[in-house]
Amino acid sequence: MNFLVHLAFFAGWVGSRIAFPSFWVSSSIGVAWFVLFLSTTLYFAVFSWKRKASPLRGLGYGIVAAIHYPEFLWKIKPRLDLLWEEKKQLLALSPAITHVSRPSSLLCPFCKTEIEHILVALPGEGIGVRRRPVFCPRCQTRLDCCRFCVFFEPRSGHPLGWGEDLTSGRCTLIKKHQSVDEICSPSVAQKLKEMGWHTLYAGLAIPDSFSPPEECRTFQFDERKTLLERLPCMGKERALLLRLEEAIYSQPSSSSRSG
Repeated sequence: MNFLVHLAFFAGWVGSRIAFPSFWVSSSIGVAWFVLFLSTTLYFAVFSWKRKASPLRGLGYGIVAAIHYPEFLWKIKPRLDLLWEEKKQLLALSPAITHVSRPSSLLCPFCKTEIEHILVALPGEGIGVRRRPVFCPRCQTRLDCCRFCVFFEPRSGHPLGWGEDLTSGRCTLIKKHQSVDEICSPSVAQKLKEMGWHTLYAGLAIPDSFSPPEECRTFQFDERKTLLERLPCMGKERALLLRLEEAIYSQPSSSSRSG
């Protein structure tokens, strides 16, 4: 079940209350929704229990699936002890959210070209690249750049949102002594100079977010920044799918479970 199914039942219930004041008509719709909700919950709870989820956790997974199935499909199911064929089936569905043929491929947000087999799962739920630099073969845009990196802080310093300026900023990982003129606004830089401060030890200034500094040795996609550029599914879901892909292609075709 997903949001639209619940919305359809709710709309039907409201409509029946208006068109047919009879208690039995509206109550029958409510009963139908409850039966569907309960059966869906039990089905996916059993599914989870068979794949080594604890009784309480499996029941919770079933409820999540009944409330919002995509949440179960992309964030919970990949964590279960799936059969080899089930993993392949889930990977076959992944283009619906990644918009590329395999989770390890990257879609250029500017010219929509698919760059094959370039992404890799990092420790935790991070996503990085197999090699650097990564250029789009069509528009030659560099994609392993500060603009999409978790360590890049836009110059405004405000929380990211639609319309946020990502053209310049600073790196929160690479730090060194820099001129106040490079890292501060003119008014702030002038005040610091008057106080005797001409340099500050701070995150490296990034004048162009498409050009990483030479010192950069660490890159990790930031889901919030990639969303601003409409780069699909670069968060937890993609990281789980990447691990699933790695498990599939690192073991022989069989029905055995992976540990």
